[in-house]
Amino acid sequence: MAQLTPEEFLDTILVPEKQSDHLCWQCRYLKPVLKGSKFPPADIIGWCKKIHWPHYWCVADFNMVKKCYAFDAKKKA
Repeated sequence: MAQLTPEEFLDTILVPEKQSDHLCWQCRYLKPVLKGSKFPPADIIGWCKKIHWPHYWCVADFNMVKKCYAFDAKKKA
């Protein structure tokens, strides 16, 4: 069995509420809304853990983000 990194392990057990093609979805700093969570509004896909720390920046699905200074890809090729 292959060893998982901590980020890969969390991706397997923390199921997000919805999928999106948003730029932030590929970023390692996105904290997605978890399935079954009733707190955030319907358009929020998650929070950025790097921008506006310690008060996380809400990421909505309808925001058009083409470039972000805090972006860091989850999977390095």
